[in-house]
Amino acid sequence: MKKLLTAILMGSAMMATTAEAKTLVAYFTLTGNTEKAAKIVAEETGADLYKIELVTPYPSEYKEQTKLAKKELADGTLPPIKPWPENIGEYDVVFVGSPVWWGTMATPVRTFLASGVLKGKTVIPFVTHGGGGADNSFTDTAKLCEGCNVITDGWSNYSSITFGVGRWAKNNLEKIAK
Repeated sequence: MKKLLTAILMGSAMMATTAEAKTLVAYFTLTGNTEKAAKIVAEETGADLYKIELVTPYPSEYKEQTKLAKKELADGTLPPIKPWPENIGEYDVVFVGSPVWWGTMATPVRTFLASGVLKGKTVIPFVTHGGGGADNSFTDTAKLCEGCNVITDGWSNYSSITFGVGRWAKNNLEKIAK
C-alpha cells in the first residue's frame, strides 16, 4: 500500500511539473511553410509563439534572397535578429522551426540557437524543406545550441505539408514528462 501511495504521489508530482512547464515555439519563415507548421505545434501543445525576424529583412526578390543566404552559410555569418521575448528565461521547452537551406537550419535560426539564450532548456527542432529532407538540420541544432538538451529526432516535411506535426509535438512533450 505504501508503494502504491508513493507511486501515485510521484505520478502527480510529475504531472504538476509537466503542467507547469512553459513551452515556446520559435520559428523563422520566408515562404510561410514553417510558420504554418509552427502554428500547429503551438496550438496542439498550448505553447506561445515567437517569430524569429531579421533586423534587416532579406531582399524580396528570390534570386537575391538565395544569393545572400547561401553566402551567409558559406562564410558562417550569423545575421542580427530582432530581440526575443524578455521572458524567454521562463520557458522550459522550446520547439525551434526552420526552413532547410543547403542542408541545415536557416541562418536567422542559427543566430538564435548560437545566442546562448536557450542554455539549460530542452530544444526540439522541426523543419520544412523543398525536397532535400532535414539533412544536417537536427545535428547542427545540437552543435549550435550549447548547454541545451536537444532532441535530435525532429520533424521534417516537404513544403507546406504539415501532416503529423501536431501529434509529433505532443508525443515529444509526453516523452519529456516521463
